Amino acid sequence: MITFLALFVLSISPSLAQAKDGGHVSLLVSETGLDLAKDFLIHKVISTTLPLQLPEIEKKVKIPLIGKVQMGLTNIKIYAVDVRSSRVETGGDGIVLSISGATADVSMDWSYAYKASFFHIADHGVASVKVKGMDLRTTVSLVGENGSLKIASRHSDCKVKSIGIHINGGASWLYQGVVDAFEKKIISTVEDTVSNKILEKMRSLDAKLQSLPKEGKIDDNVAVNLTFTGSPVLDDSSVEVGINGLFMANGDGGKKVSGSISPFLTPRVKRMVGISIEEEVFNSATLVYFIAKRMHVDIQETKNGSALSTSDWKLILPELYKQYPNVKMMLNMTVTSPPAVNITKNGIDAIIDLEISIDVQNSGAVLSVARISVVLDVGGTAEIAANNLAGSLRLKGFNATMTWSKLGDLQANYIQDVVSTILESLFLPYVNTRLMRGFPLPFTHGFKIKNTEIVYVENGVMVCSDVAFG
Repeated sequence: MITFLALFVLSISPSLAQAKDGGHVSLLVSETGLDLAKDFLIHKVISTTLPLQLPEIEKKVKIPLIGKVQMGLTNIKIYAVDVRSSRVETGGDGIVLSISGATADVSMDWSYAYKASFFHIADHGVASVKVKGMDLRTTVSLVGENGSLKIASRHSDCKVKSIGIHINGGASWLYQGVVDAFEKKIISTVEDTVSNKILEKMRSLDAKLQSLPKEGKIDDNVAVNLTFTGSPVLDDSSVEVGINGLFMANGDGGKKVSGSISPFLTPRVKRMVGISIEEEVFNSATLVYFIAKRMHVDIQETKNGSALSTSDWKLILPELYKQYPNVKMMLNMTVTSPPAVNITKNGIDAIIDLEISIDVQNSGAVLSVARISVVLDVGGTAEIAANNLAGSLRLKGFNATMTWSKLGDLQANYIQDVVSTILESLFLPYVNTRLMRGFPLPFTHGFKIKNTEIVYVENGVMVCSDVAFG
């Protein structure tokens, strides 16, 4: 379960402010999410553990009227388990998984040998055992250490109420002999083997948790800081894990870009999981991409794929067409400072400083004919695309100033019309195409999210969702 939670759970709780080192991204797994995790765990453990080999058992058994007989049980395997009832609890003791009333099917080979003064007899065959009333309780506590999660303590206890043994072949005395000699031993062997196997998986899990990557590569320039911040927060119905979550230059080794941790409260999660992303994460992304000089676009074609031409602009910018009729043109757009993202309960807003350069091809040479400085006021909408957090921008307003021109003194309305056309027809569609690719949410392979709800809160966005296998 902890493997599942550590990878599946990277979001937030309504009590994130409890943690002194709360992350910029955190994940809350609610009670229904924990039930899903529990069912996943049980299925995963059974499918990856069975058949489970048990130690061989040998014993000399005194049979009435016969004497001492050497008996042995070999090739003992648990090959099927049926879980009828299970539950998961969280709290001060850690995460507790309880299974009650389970049954298991065991196969084995039996053999015996009896030696007397003048003769020797031996036989062998197969037997099956039905394990009844098997109860299992596993407790694990997690702590954060050096940006990783560590299993601080683990305990597993298995109890079996009774077994039923069926012997194939052999004399009637053999059955009673096996029952008398081996019933308690078979029960204790099952209990010890199951408990030890769970602890073995916990040790393996601890190593995997501490080897989880501390940064996630987004592309060649940018990564996300995945270091855990503090220990998981447990209450009676949820588990919460926080991570740093800030964007950074690829290969910075888990260093955060800027900003301080300022956790915010969120509403009670009504879905299986709630992923909370602070405003600081978005601003760290814009900063890192700006530093990496990735906020630049050259557009030479219209949306339908045809080359941009001054003839397309003769009504919007007649002076451009007059001086350079029917020639190819390019629009070079560069963000001149990291966009500032602001998130409130009403949604996402951002201010973008943009410089637009209008270039033309004249006699084979590229000439810059005008440069416009624009301050954009945009609104953002977060969306879910597959298992990615995507989004789009819409223009709320802008202020444009011609900073340099070979086209003479242009009227203000021409400048506004030109910029409006560039932004609405070319710049925003280009940006939104890339934003809709999205960034992956922290869900492991084999799971998909559904019934997603996006909630805007002060200084952050919360993604609440159910999760399904498949």
